Amino acid sequence: MKFIAGLIGGIMLATLGTLLVTITFAANAQGGEHGLVTFFGLLLLSFWVAFAAPRAGKAWRRLLLSSSVLSFLLPLSGLIYTGAFLAANSEGGAAAAAGAAIGGTLLSGFLGFVGFFLGVVLLIIGLLVGRDRQVVYMQSPVDLA
Repeated sequence: MKFIAGLIGGIMLATLGTLLVTITFAANAQGGEHGLVTFFGLLLLSFWVAFAAPRAGKAWRRLLLSSSVLSFLLPLSGLIYTGAFLAANSEGGAAAAAGAAIGGTLLSGFLGFVGFFLGVVLLIIGLLVGRDRQVVYMQSPVDLA
């Protein structure tokens, strides 16, 4: 079961991480290479997290919470991409800069919407999966007689 958690949870974590890194470095010519290295690196890391967990439920919990953090970081990658694109193409003129700023704002807004709701869903599921059993301590009633 840990292998399945590492595989499915790892593919989810690696896909989100690759999307995050690829969007962040998209203005750079080396962006695709960074994404490929990130995908396989996060996949190996997720297998390590899954096999190091004491139970499969804990592995799912750790991978889902990590995926939630990456989902919440998606709008930040859109902002970094927009800034890098504007800095790299500064000689295009005012109209090109305005278009890039509007497009970057729309991209960041879309990534914020998707990242927020995906992050909330993954966070709720991650907090509910793999919890330790609740221990209830009962005190015996005091006899006043």
